Amino acid sequence: MDNIKESELYGIDFDKLFENYADRYYNEHESEYASPDDFANDLEDIYHKWATSPQEVLGGISPSEFFNRLPNEELVAILKGACAGERNPSSLLFDRIATEPVLLPELVELALSSTDEKLLTVTLSLISELGGAADSFYLDMLARDIDTCVKEQCVEILCDRADDVKDEVLTRAENSDDVGTMELYVEILTYCESGDDRILALLRTLLKSDPNKAYVAALMGRYGDARAASDLYPLLDGCDYAEFTELRNAIERLGGTVDEKYRDFSDDPLYKIIKGEI
Repeated sequence: MDNIKESELYGIDFDKLFENYADRYYNEHESEYASPDDFANDLEDIYHKWATSPQEVLGGISPSEFFNRLPNEELVAILKGACAGERNPSSLLFDRIATEPVLLPELVELALSSTDEKLLTVTLSLISELGGAADSFYLDMLARDIDTCVKEQCVEILCDRADDVKDEVLTRAENSDDVGTMELYVEILTYCESGDDRILALLRTLLKSDPNKAYVAALMGRYGDARAASDLYPLLDGCDYAEFTELRNAIERLGGTVDEKYRDFSDDPLYKIIKGEI
């Protein structure tokens, strides 16, 4: 690795290196495979061979050795470079970083400052591999102007900690006027034990402000506070069949009942499709 300049660390496309290796390997061993599918089934072993074999482009060392030799202080910077543009970080780089708990604070700082979806997705995965971050980190991520898919990763983690973060989520929700962020907060709170007046009040507030009534109804159904059914019944009169179905399901989860023939949906396009009329 001594003959590789430091600046070149950011430009090596390891996915492309393996792709070229795999193409050569297949051409050399094609007769050993009955079909391309058989070759695909063998890719994990081929990847291991590549990762542990000396590569000329790496100065005669293997990709695994290349990453093992990288100093800790370079790894996060290299990760950022590897996520730039159309490229993706090598799984070997991911594995290398995932063995270094000392890098967790730097990864948390990176996640809180970056807006790139790819880099954030990888960084959050690495944070999880290293044991996860504090609740406040994931809550702070929800308030940032970043991709919804990244926020949903944080929500998934917080849902597993719902009862522990309930009070902090309620405080943040009560001080938020953004419907999208409110949805994320409420998503977490619906995994708490049912019966908290504050969570019910928040669900009712969201039901009034969120145009996606069916989604909020589903959240109410999941939370399981039977008192919410009274808020959903009035919505049955002005909805289409898709919304009606979601509302009815939520009401029934809350212990209520709704007759299938509550309304005539014979002119509703979705109803016609479901009934085989279109």
